[in-house]
Amino acid sequence: MWDPYSEFQSAILPNGLTVHAAYWPGRPWESIGFLVHSGAEHDPIGLEGLAHFVEHLVSDNANVPNKEIHAFFEDCGGRVNLGITDYPDTRYNFFVPTGKAVLARAFSVFGHMLFSAKFEKCIERERQVVLEEFNRRYTNNLKFDLDTRERKALYTDCWLGRFVRPLGNPESVKRITQADLQSYYNTHYVPANMSIVAVGGMQLSELVELLSESPFAMSKNGARTSLPIPVTNISLPLEACYVVEASKYVSIPINVGSYRSVAKVPGNINGQALYILKKMLDEILNEEVRERRAWAYAIDSSRRSFRHFYEFSINCSALALKAIDNLEKVVETCIATAGSSEGLFAQIKRQSLANHFMIDPTGRGVCDGALDDLTHAHRIISLSENAHDLECVTMDDVRDALQWLRPEQRWTLITKP
Repeated sequence: MWDPYSEFQSAILPNGLTVHAAYWPGRPWESIGFLVHSGAEHDPIGLEGLAHFVEHLVSDNANVPNKEIHAFFEDCGGRVNLGITDYPDTRYNFFVPTGKAVLARAFSVFGHMLFSAKFEKCIERERQVVLEEFNRRYTNNLKFDLDTRERKALYTDCWLGRFVRPLGNPESVKRITQADLQSYYNTHYVPANMSIVAVGGMQLSELVELLSESPFAMSKNGARTSLPIPVTNISLPLEACYVVEASKYVSIPINVGSYRSVAKVPGNINGQALYILKKMLDEILNEEVRERRAWAYAIDSSRRSFRHFYEFSINCSALALKAIDNLEKVVETCIATAGSSEGLFAQIKRQSLANHFMIDPTGRGVCDGALDDLTHAHRIISLSENAHDLECVTMDDVRDALQWLRPEQRWTLITKP
């Protein structure tokens, strides 16, 4: 079975820049991703949103105007993404025809942009854009207040308690200065703290040669941001449950409720066990809440890795009124049921393993997957290794994860009309 993630070869330039390339012979294109191993997680206290603000300004302060950058990539039939910031990282990417002249030009543009930008232009314009981005996400105070309440209840003892989104909050964004922006860029946008991933019709040696002749070869002092140490001890939420009446905050009629219950899970828990647990709970919750009781069209769980720890949640965005006061007990029963569902565990594990290699990846998809691995593990992980880890999961691993979903470990939000 084809394992595209096992095909990557790697090289390190003399300045510390790491390059990972998967050579797909005959492909007339190249998908390139640039990973800065720092993101909103590394914003200083009081300057939340700094990494995201920097990302906004990088292309506006390049040696080529922003419009010309877009025009260059579009004229050759390609596309470009000039930045996205998450908590652990910041990414940029482009997709171009396989040709040395095109790639040399692209590397020149991005090399200057990512290593030698001087933040002298567009600061106040982009500050306003960031604030409007925040307003687009939070069109009313209720959503912001509830997200803030959740973060403070669960994460008051760590960095995530300061954020509702990687873009920070209006107060912190307004106090960020030009000196703050340039300092963050100079510290984090350095060769040692960046990885490049390439998938397509060029070999690693060809890419290294082009990069060595571009601004990506410049020397710039700095170091790789270390992987965090997983959190092993989890404190109880500051509050267990919060009930809000939506009609007190919005004027439009509301005839449904909603439910969200979130737990912080230690970072040393088996991630594949959480994956199987999520699929098991989805089956159990759907059977009980939708099929048996017809309380909702959909209810499901989700898991997200913040590297230090995981966040596991159960969500129902449209809940029948008759179910609002009863769903929590049903959820507790479903969680307890998962701990004794050996047959369902075996079924989910079997299906997951069967599905593991049934992928139809694009070059851009493999590039993004490799960037994800580098963010969370500082290495690219093959499908075979993932399958092995999945094969090793036991029911005891699932039960170990379930202990962090006990009622006292979760923060629950119930919204009534």
